[in-house]
Amino acid sequence: MFSRYRYLILALCWSSTLYATPHTSSGIEQRLSVRIDQLLKKKQGAEHDGNVVQLAKLLTPARQLAAICPDPVLSLAGNDSRLTGKRSVIAQCGARRHYLQIQISAHGSWWVAKKNLPAGSVIRADDIETHAGSLDHQPAGILFDINQIVGQTTTRALNAGSPIVQNQLRQQWLLHAGQMVDIVTHGEGFRIRSQGKALANASVDDTLKVQMRTGRTISGKVAHDGQVEILLQQ
Repeated sequence: MFSRYRYLILALCWSSTLYATPHTSSGIEQRLSVRIDQLLKKKQGAEHDGNVVQLAKLLTPARQLAAICPDPVLSLAGNDSRLTGKRSVIAQCGARRHYLQIQISAHGSWWVAKKNLPAGSVIRADDIETHAGSLDHQPAGILFDINQIVGQTTTRALNAGSPIVQNQLRQQWLLHAGQMVDIVTHGEGFRIRSQGKALANASVDDTLKVQMRTGRTISGKVAHDGQVEILLQQ
C-alpha cells in the first residue's frame, strides 16, 4: 500500500515538473525577446529616427536559454548593418558569454523614385515619394532620410518605384578635372593662397589632388566655397 502511494506521489511530482518546465522556459524566452526588441529599437532610433521598426524571433533552443542568468547584459555581436536576417546577440553574465541566435524582420517607410530618373539626374523633392511596408527583401543601403537624397546626383538610371539606395547617389561635383582651383594653406600663424589644376572631379569634403604651377602634386580637402584647403600640422 505504501509503495502504491509512493509511486503515485513520485508520478505527480514528475508530471508537475514536466509541465512546469515549458512554462518556465517560455517565461525566459519572453523576457529575452522583450529585451532584444528594446535593444533593436534603441539602435534603430539612433540611426533611422523612428522610420524603421525591427522585431526579433529567438532561434536558440529553450534548453540553452535556461542556462542564462536572470538579468544578462545584452549587445549585438559584430558590426552587421543589415536591417533584417539572422544575427547573433551576446548575453553577458559576469565573465561568461552566451551567444543567442535571432531572426530579425523589419518594416518601415523609405523613399522610392516617383518616375524614371536617368543617370546623372540631380534629384529634386518632387522626383521621389515614400513607400511603406516590409523591409525583409529590400536592398542594403536603402535611404530613409530625404536630406540624404535631395540634391544628390544619380550614378545610374533609376526606374519608377525603385528604392533609393546609397550607392546609387553621389554629391554634385563642385570641382571638375582640369579646372583651375584656389588653394588655401593653413598653418600656425599664417595663411597662404595659391592656385593649381584639379586632377579629378570632386564634391564638398572630398580629398582632391591638385597640380601646382611648379608641377608638384598636393592633396587637400574641398571646402563648401570650392577652395581646396590644406592644413599643415605642426
